[in-house]
Amino acid sequence: SLMGLRWPRAMSRLGSSGTFGSLDLCAYGGYMLISARKRRIAVVSIAVLAACVMAIRAYRWVTPRPPQQAGHLSALEASSQSASGQRYSYRCTRVVDGDTIQVTELGPVRLIGIDTPEMNYDLGVPQPFAREAKTFCERLVDGKEVSLEFDVQKRDKYGRVLAYVFVGRTFVNAELVKVGLAKAYHIPPNRKYRTMFKRLERQAKDKRRGIWSRPR
Repeated sequence: SLMGLRWPRAMSRLGSSGTFGSLDLCAYGGYMLISARKRRIAVVSIAVLAACVMAIRAYRWVTPRPPQQAGHLSALEASSQSASGQRYSYRCTRVVDGDTIQVTELGPVRLIGIDTPEMNYDLGVPQPFAREAKTFCERLVDGKEVSLEFDVQKRDKYGRVLAYVFVGRTFVNAELVKVGLAKAYHIPPNRKYRTMFKRLERQAKDKRRGIWSRPR
C-alpha cells in the first residue's frame, strides 16, 4: 500500500495547505534528477565493462597460443613452423649455459644453429669462455619473456626442444655468434638461419672476438 512506502525527505515537508513549498519542489526534482543520472551512469559502466570483456576474449581467441602442457611436444613435432615463421611466447626461468635455457611449459630448450663452450667439460671444469657465454645469455633472457621459433626438427637426441630464441627484436642465437661466444653449428635438417650464422662467425673471427681471440 502507499502507507508502506518511504518517501524522500522533501515529501515529508508539506506546507500547512497540504502542498509542497517551492524549495521542497526543487529538492524533490533534484533528487529525481540525480537518481536518473546515477542509473544512466550505471548502465553505461556495465556496457563498457561488457565490451572490454568481449574484446579480451576476442584477443585471446585470435592470438596464437602454444598448446598446453599435455599435448605440447606432440603438437610441435606434427607442425611445420619452419615454413610459417610462427613464434610462441614463454618465460625463461633459468639459463643452463650459453646455448641451453629453461622456459615455462617446455623445460630445456637448446638454441638451434650455434654451439657455446661447455660449462661441465672436464670433470666439471668449464671450457674457456663458457662462463662468459652463460653470463651473456643470462643478461639477454633470464627471467624475461622470450619468443621461440621452431625449425623442421623440434627435439634433439637428449629430448630438449630446439628453437631460435628472441627477446623483442634481439635474436639471441645470432647475438652469441656475433660477439664471438658461440660457433655456427649446423645439424640438418634445421638450417633456416645457417647463412646468417656463418656470416656472423666469419666477422667474429676477423675481429678476433671472444673464443676467436685465443692463439690458434
